[in-house]
Amino acid sequence: MKTYFSLKHIAIASCFFIAITANAQNEQDAINYATIGAGGSARTLGMAGSFSAIGADPSAAFINPAGIATLRRNEFTLGVQLMNTRNNSEYLGSYLTDNKFNFNLPNVALGFSKVYYDNNGKPKKSGLANVSYGFGINRLANFHNRFAFDAANTKSSITDYFAAKANAQDAVPFDLYLGSLSSIAYSAGAIENLVDGSGNESVYYVSRYIDSQRNNQQIGSLLNKGNMYETQFSLGLNFSHKFYLGLGLMYSTLKFSKEFDILEIDNQQRIKADVESLTYNESIYDRGNGFGAKLGGIFRPNDQFRFAVAIHTPKTYSIKEEYGYNLTTVFEPGANTQKEVTAYTEPLNTYNYKVTTPARLITGAGFVLSKTGLFNVETEFYNYGSARLKADDYAFTAENNNVRRLYKSVVVLRMGAEFNIPDPNQKDVFYRLRFGYANYPSPFSSRAAGIDPILKKAQNLFTGGFGYREKDYYIDFALSYGKSSNYFTPYTGSSLFPVSSVTNTQSRVGFTATMGFNFE
Repeated sequence: MKTYFSLKHIAIASCFFIAITANAQNEQDAINYATIGAGGSARTLGMAGSFSAIGADPSAAFINPAGIATLRRNEFTLGVQLMNTRNNSEYLGSYLTDNKFNFNLPNVALGFSKVYYDNNGKPKKSGLANVSYGFGINRLANFHNRFAFDAANTKSSITDYFAAKANAQDAVPFDLYLGSLSSIAYSAGAIENLVDGSGNESVYYVSRYIDSQRNNQQIGSLLNKGNMYETQFSLGLNFSHKFYLGLGLMYSTLKFSKEFDILEIDNQQRIKADVESLTYNESIYDRGNGFGAKLGGIFRPNDQFRFAVAIHTPKTYSIKEEYGYNLTTVFEPGANTQKEVTAYTEPLNTYNYKVTTPARLITGAGFVLSKTGLFNVETEFYNYGSARLKADDYAFTAENNNVRRLYKSVVVLRMGAEFNIPDPNQKDVFYRLRFGYANYPSPFSSRAAGIDPILKKAQNLFTGGFGYREKDYYIDFALSYGKSSNYFTPYTGSSLFPVSSVTNTQSRVGFTATMGFNFE
């Protein structure tokens, strides 16, 4: 026999949160969708995304829209990427390794340039020299990730978390919010309601284990999928080959799914029969879109030096979320009238809310030797603490306060170099080598970082690349390696039943290839 209910609200115990809210939406969403990495073509990625003052590549407009103004001919680029994410996880002294492979299309870009000529039929050197515009799609974030844990837990059970959620409602079983996690856990038999001295139902709930002894094998996994893409129209103006101005109009989309699964097996030997095992699944599916703009400029005082500045406005994503639970409790013989009881969400519930991501300020400096190569260094400033959640029927006051309290402003550093090697036997044929490095500081404030030292660690990205270029076409390759650390708390606890977190070290290796064509 199976029982199912419609869910209204859920609670997620994830990563680094201290407070667990009544809704699936929490401060994690604000940070997830505010965090983006290096993207673009294999050329820009080979330089760790450091391209703000260089331009001369259609995908450079995603960093600084003024970069489109440096184009002097029409170009089309298309890229593909292979990414492998490796996670080494530790939970209660047990270690597991898992890999997640992903294929994606990171970038497609098309750029056009209209060059103006003087009265002698030569390209203008002063005034408005050319107008360029472009259209492109760029991947902002890759959410694909998976890690697992398997360990004996003598501290707590996830049923203790279910009981705590039910106690927070301060209601008898009949009055539990329909479809809440508490109602699902009660209906599945994972928790029970105690009776008062008169034999009436109370508002106090406990785990279905018959005592406070805990000895459970917990086998779980967290699987994330999805991405964020932006579609951008860019317009650039070149004034006297010294001042380049650009405007980008963005439409961004996001897809994100999260599947958390845990199997808990009771290893405690008791005289009286109780729970044998339980299986719990938590699912979240987000779809959203938002609009924004970018403004940028490049100043080129001479042929060698270039200085850049760009501003990305905040983006507000309108998100539709679907979410639900599936909980099955298996009882030992004699513990329950049914051997197995299941409660789950059908259909998945929906909720609409919005996430506003921070504005970004990028400054950069470039050095270019046309026949030898180039170097670019840039900084990107943004304040994670300014991200916000909002909805028509919920203020997100606690969640937004947590964003302000737990997160801080950061300055990202990116630098990259490209070396140009002409082919001695073929005119207009060049080989290019690229190297890049980026440092992404921890977004957590000192308050949050004090919870666990792992939250203080920055993420580092190392990249390299190779390119082959002829007059009318080119092909570029990039290899990237990044390493970061985080932790995930499967469920919250109490002083009576403390919980543990999964500490995770993540490394990502990506291979990107981009084909480009020049055309009239």
